[in-house]
Amino acid sequence: MIPPILHQTWKSTELPADLRAMQASFLALNPTMELRFYDDDRMRDFVRDAFPDYLQIFDELAFPVLKADLFRLLAVLKVGGFYADMDMECLAPLSQFYGSDSAIFGVEAHVTRTRQQELGYDQPFQIANCIFAAPPGHPFLRSVVDRVVDHLRTRSVARIGDIEDATGPKALTRIFYAERPKDVRVLKQICWVPPDVFADFAPTRARVMCRHHFLGSWKGEGPGPSLKRRLIERNRLPNPFPTSIWHDFGWS
Repeated sequence: MIPPILHQTWKSTELPADLRAMQASFLALNPTMELRFYDDDRMRDFVRDAFPDYLQIFDELAFPVLKADLFRLLAVLKVGGFYADMDMECLAPLSQFYGSDSAIFGVEAHVTRTRQQELGYDQPFQIANCIFAAPPGHPFLRSVVDRVVDHLRTRSVARIGDIEDATGPKALTRIFYAERPKDVRVLKQICWVPPDVFADFAPTRARVMCRHHFLGSWKGEGPGPSLKRRLIERNRLPNPFPTSIWHDFGWS
């Protein structure tokens, strides 16, 4: 069952004021939630103690965001609970998910078929890794960790543009479609991670549980995507009332 535990990471124990406020939003709306906060040193200590077989590959990862992506999977796999990026803001209680035996994910982006081809997405949307939840030992997370670690061991991740395919939303979406798990819930986008472009009016605002502010601090860690790709990525479809993945593809 999903425990009321929130895992978050940052490069140090000193948080900027805006991130402290977003972190506080989770605790204010979820008073029984336990915060487990990890800086770089604590992340490494956790991997060393809980997943010693992965410590070498963790240490060798070229970009900090690769470590953060892998760590969030490992922390929730081992302990269970929720993971949320530091730029996630909680707008409603998450207690309805406590005790669930399913893993909970959301949709990050929904693009046109043309943009899908231009961006190289496997699907016209991506499953987000900026916030998710699962019980400890969930089989889908176990499979994601195995596949991600295998990718990291066998392929070079030399450019910042490779990260989403190695450890980020693109990898998560690809594995989701390969596994087609029946014990995973993917929430509608407006309920979980709506982009700021959504209209801020009552029918949509009432359904929003968390808002992603998309600060994207990791994108400055290395050679980034081309200007053309960055312009394409900006042209994502605002989609305030998408159908759920389960409804679209019906394998539940």
